[in-house]
Amino acid sequence: MKPGSKSLPFEARLARRIRARKVADAKLRARQAQGKVRRFVNINFRKDETIAALALRRGDCNRCGPCCEPVFKCPFLKKSPDGSSLCGIYENRPNSCRLFPIEPRDIQEVRGTCSYYFIEKPVRLGKAS
Repeated sequence: MKPGSKSLPFEARLARRIRARKVADAKLRARQAQGKVRRFVNINFRKDETIAALALRRGDCNRCGPCCEPVFKCPFLKKSPDGSSLCGIYENRPNSCRLFPIEPRDIQEVRGTCSYYFIEKPVRLGKAS
């Protein structure tokens, strides 16, 4: 808390927090939009790098859904009452959906409980003597 903010009235402190949250949400949306463009470029034009990055990905989809909602909600996303999500075009979904997440920062761009994780790049050891 900033010095002297206790002396501010409740409404002013609330307004300050709301502004701070709006700024944080706007920054997240900008990161998500940048991530969408980055993934599009990587999937379509940097295929070797994408394959190498995906080789480090582990885990399975737990159908939490936030990966289908960055920037805008996918019109094919169906939410279940139990909180899980279902893709309406799962068999025909685009590569950007099929390959998500490509890098660890993709998981940070979605506010969910993504079950994917990434391992460190293995180090190739020389022959033992």
